[in-house]
Amino acid sequence: MRLIEGRGYLVRFNSDSPYAGWITARQLDAKIPVRTAPWLALQTLSELARLLPGGLAFLWDLPNPSLSNLPHEVRAAFWSAVGHLPNLTLHVRDEAFAEHLEGPIHGWFHGTQAPTGSMGQAWRQGWIGWIPEKDDVWSLPGVGQAEGPPESPEEIPPGCQWGEVVVPLGALKEVVSGDIVPLLGDIQAGIERNLSLRMSAHAWPGALPFHRRRTGWRIAVLGGREYIAASGTWEAAAENLRTFTAAVSEKLKCPVQIGTCHDPEAASMLGHQAMREGLPWRYSLPIPPASPTFTPGLGADPREAVPLESRMAFPENLVSLLSHPPVADLRLPSLPQEAAVAAFLRGVQHCPAIRWIPPDMPPPGPFSQERSWAPASAFVPLPDVTQALQPSLFDDLDTSEESSS
Repeated sequence: MRLIEGRGYLVRFNSDSPYAGWITARQLDAKIPVRTAPWLALQTLSELARLLPGGLAFLWDLPNPSLSNLPHEVRAAFWSAVGHLPNLTLHVRDEAFAEHLEGPIHGWFHGTQAPTGSMGQAWRQGWIGWIPEKDDVWSLPGVGQAEGPPESPEEIPPGCQWGEVVVPLGALKEVVSGDIVPLLGDIQAGIERNLSLRMSAHAWPGALPFHRRRTGWRIAVLGGREYIAASGTWEAAAENLRTFTAAVSEKLKCPVQIGTCHDPEAASMLGHQAMREGLPWRYSLPIPPASPTFTPGLGADPREAVPLESRMAFPENLVSLLSHPPVADLRLPSLPQEAAVAAFLRGVQHCPAIRWIPPDMPPPGPFSQERSWAPASAFVPLPDVTQALQPSLFDDLDTSEESSS
């Protein structure tokens, strides 16, 4: 992966291949029979994930009993390997997939409602995340959005991203798209030339067809907490983001998707740059000797012991604008119960993608001395709704009868 640091932004890309992408199980099965050659399919997925430094999203859209012909040990080993491949994230929609989970994986469950039953238990244990989804669109955190054509929405074609532009929300008004677009155009032209050489040398996997018209860029924002602390509004942020994205898409003539960046390293680099160079959006950053680091995503830092609601930020103005919901890593001092989670979610207007981090599960990296994870005991647990005391239906009647007698 290559990285270019500009005034108020970072550009991440690869020199001879797209930066990130997605592929469905149907597309993979058309090239390599997953049912009869699972290990060959696993090898292909590993190769694709290695070529895409920004990550590969693997969308499992085959029926759940697709691998029923394989012995249980083989199925368990296959799903364990898929769930732990570097740079690969598994996405599923069938709640029955919970039977294949035997521990935490790099994966997400897509559903209109929070999972229940076995999948809900796995979700609350931190084994898999949940993305609130609707229609036939796949929202892919860190990658973008995958959808099929209107005439056949269930047929999701594979897609890629040339690269990713990371911008703090506070810098959107100051960063000029005219300065970034020529740089992105030069980067894209270089990738296309190098990728053509790779393909002519037969060094590109045939399982992932490359289509230039379906390849675009991704704009990822972070620093939502600092932006609001500096008297910013979500209405202005949505307008700035919409204007910036439209200018980039018009000049590059390619699709541009909008998402959030939850990478602590990118947030740290942009924060140190703003403080080091005295940029206008530095005023909301922590004052030294604290580390001048932006907060990943839109809400509060998941590493700090703050209320759950502050880590669940998903402003209404950005709901229709973002290609995927922001990610909320919710650490708790105890395993959340199903009733408590349901009661908590009923009070959330727009739900982000949620991954629970119980105390027996180590928090995700990377780890940094600048801002470390607070211990699990410091976080506030979800209230136990089963212990809530409610007055009896006849309490008032009994009281009035006693007073009259």
